[in-house]
Amino acid sequence: MGWKTQKFEYVNGYKIIEIDGPAFQVSDGDSHLGEPFPYSGEAAAYANSLPKRERHCG
Repeated sequence: MGWKTQKFEYVNGYKIIEIDGPAFQVSDGDSHLGEPFPYSGEAAAYANSLPKRERHCG
């Protein structure tokens, strides 16, 4: 099939989502922050540079 389950992890309270490309996007739950990153480590570093956020389920 042509689809796959999205992979994600939490860093500093922000969700790092693997999107098509592959690329990685930082999300605060309501919106995407910054541009897509080519590597998960870059997205994680960006998330760590943001103010700490409480992790919300969902």
